[in-house]
Amino acid sequence: MKLVSVTASPFVRKVRVLILELGFQDIVILQDPGAVTPVSNNPDLNAVNPLGMVPALELDDGSNLYDSPVICEYLNQLADGPFFPAEAVRRFQTLGLQALGDGILDLSVALRYETAMRPEALRWQEWIDHQNEKITRGLDALETKCEYFETSPLIGEITIACALGYRDFRYADDDWRVGRPALAAWFEAIMQRASLRQTIPG
Repeated sequence: MKLVSVTASPFVRKVRVLILELGFQDIVILQDPGAVTPVSNNPDLNAVNPLGMVPALELDDGSNLYDSPVICEYLNQLADGPFFPAEAVRRFQTLGLQALGDGILDLSVALRYETAMRPEALRWQEWIDHQNEKITRGLDALETKCEYFETSPLIGEITIACALGYRDFRYADDDWRVGRPALAAWFEAIMQRASLRQTIPG
């Protein structure tokens, strides 16, 4: 299998973490498609994902899977892994937490494009402020939820760790830890996992 990936992508990181957790690093080959931006076409990437987005997983039979929640669940099922619980209550708690983390990431990546790629004269400050408000609410919600996180992380906790790591990577001046001591302590603890340490973007 080939994972079409860009190492700076937090969604790719989530899949890479799961690959390491499942011991699939010799089974899934990472394939860099070259330059990927929201305003350019990459034929190699488009051939695997018509939306032109990473990550995308090319299976051995030539079929493709995307995006990160689908790829992660596929790999977990392939390995009979523990990261997507079967029991209904835990499963939907986990999927809900994954959705919250992915939502924070979606907003953070969109803001990155707006502030780093769009010419300053064309930026929409009201929109920027509104997205930041959503992210703040999401982070505040995590501060109240993190005491109930699974001791052995599932896909929800892995996604949250990647979301917080992306905030550190791209928004270091906007320290999410301020006013969120429980979440900060949880993040410090989960970052001791080898899979997360090995996938820190640089």
